[in-house]
Amino acid sequence: MDKSELAAAVYNKIAEPYSKEFSKPSEYIDEFLDLLPIKSRVLDAGCGPGIDSAYIESRGFHVIGVDLSEGMVRLAEHKFPNIDFRLTDIRNLDFPPGFFEGIVASCSLIHIPKRDIIPTLNQFHRLLGKDGIVYIALQGGKSEEIFINEPFKPDEKLFLDIFSFDEIKNLLIKTGFSIVKTHERKPQSKEELNFTKLFIIAKK
Repeated sequence: MDKSELAAAVYNKIAEPYSKEFSKPSEYIDEFLDLLPIKSRVLDAGCGPGIDSAYIESRGFHVIGVDLSEGMVRLAEHKFPNIDFRLTDIRNLDFPPGFFEGIVASCSLIHIPKRDIIPTLNQFHRLLGKDGIVYIALQGGKSEEIFINEPFKPDEKLFLDIFSFDEIKNLLIKTGFSIVKTHERKPQSKEELNFTKLFIIAKK
């Protein structure tokens, strides 16, 4: 298994407690959705237990949620049976070019090795139509790849790709995006990983 698959295997084991702790939509997601035409198609890339997907759907958009963790996808399908969830690696998405108006990648790129980030962002760019919008949430700090003790299961090691702000900004520009809005904050609970939270909205 590669590092992303190892992360998915950990999420299989913590899907239930994770979904209870992180039960609200991602921060600033309304800023992203407000930039999209109503009834747009949105990809939730790394949908986890489906919280963002359900919120996006409730706002009047058409959403498809994909995740590499079978446990997360199963939980999302159980919680939100009306939504299209798929067991898929976000590095290998099988959709036509320009299929989506928006893509959400909330704390999913943090489980992708650095060598795969540019190909993944290029793929996002290809899947977005003209003026498409992407929302990205990351763990920020010194740029590095690490393994940490998973807070919900400390005997498990979770792979993380930590991004500096300049790093993700340059990667987005390199793959054809322009940054629209950014936010950041410090962690606020012991369940959150101890890194700065970065939120970026960018346009194709």
